[in-house]
Amino acid sequence: MKKIAVAGLLAMMLLLAPALALADWPQAKHDAQHTSVGTALTPPLTVDWQKNIGGEVVSSPIIYNGTLFVANGNGKKLLALDPGSGGQLWEFPAYGSIESTPAAANSSVVVCSYDGFVYRLDISSGTIRWKFDAKSGMFSSPLVYEGLVYVGTDDGKFYALSLENGTCLWSMPNATQSSPAGGDGKVYVGTIDGIFHALDAASGGEAWRYDAKDSFHSSPLFYNGTVYVASRNGTLYAFDASGGGVRWAHDMGYNVDATPSVDPATGTLYLGTYGGRVFAFNASDGGLEWASAFYGPIYQSVAVSGNVLYGATQDGKLFALDRSGATLWTYGLPGSAFASPAIDGGRLYMATMGGDVITFKESPSATAPVPTASPAPVPTPFTGIIACALIIITAGLCHRSR
Repeated sequence: MKKIAVAGLLAMMLLLAPALALADWPQAKHDAQHTSVGTALTPPLTVDWQKNIGGEVVSSPIIYNGTLFVANGNGKKLLALDPGSGGQLWEFPAYGSIESTPAAANSSVVVCSYDGFVYRLDISSGTIRWKFDAKSGMFSSPLVYEGLVYVGTDDGKFYALSLENGTCLWSMPNATQSSPAGGDGKVYVGTIDGIFHALDAASGGEAWRYDAKDSFHSSPLFYNGTVYVASRNGTLYAFDASGGGVRWAHDMGYNVDATPSVDPATGTLYLGTYGGRVFAFNASDGGLEWASAFYGPIYQSVAVSGNVLYGATQDGKLFALDRSGATLWTYGLPGSAFASPAIDGGRLYMATMGGDVITFKESPSATAPVPTASPAPVPTPFTGIIACALIIITAGLCHRSR
């Protein structure tokens, strides 16, 4: 009887494992592969709580072990908040701005600052476990993958550090502001000079490279043996993860800083551009499935939440789409947004350049909404030209992918 009970418990744990894995959003774009897949939330959403932290938020929030982490960029602080109330648990003061998204693992959180250091902090107190002197500011968000921390600097180095003690195990001389992704024992990252690298995660040896002859600000997505990444001029590439061959490429016609997201239930990629629309592609062959209505210039990654996609625009509009690209819900944020939405078991978290951290939850009476618009026809590169002009003005402030 005991064996049957234990077996039943193990079976239940295995069934629950996928749901439990999605309950946190511990690093940029949810996980090492950058899928941006969270638990299901049905719009319309209502504001649960809102808090101004007194400084702009460039990076995206993360959630780990019951704690919400948000970086106060120009305030030079990492804040640990209660995700249920917004109450502050602790803060860590750096000596430079924090513009990259932190990463949490093993009861700790890793944060990079423009003071030139990578810090590993205790999750319960914010005390420093170790710090590494990278001697440069870092906009690239750290990746935690297979026991290591990977991060690129603005001045030309890419590091692999031990999560346990901060020791540098290997480095590569190349400037990157794209955030690395991990998968299949490799780390994938694009550089400012247009080279996309696949590196052995343990040794740093180069598995393959591709010269796009254009810079990479977008971060890669690893999915089903393929690496997807967009160059700055708007070409979305699908690389074979093992050998680097180009499986397909699609010229989107707009500048891209966002990172592709994937719906594993349908095998569909989603990507927003400066042109103001979300595009959906078949992950296998690159076929364009639809382009959404115009929302405004999109710098952020789209979060996949069950049958719903959540995204935001630089001019401060939070929106929800269904799997056909039709609009389900929109919400006006109190300021522009460069952060991507993050989702835990029951809330969606957003942050703005005005310093507002806002959490949303399902409305108690929420039912699946009726789409308010059908997807627009696939646009030409000249559609939304006014919005693109506005973005050129603001691009100097922040033009890299979080």
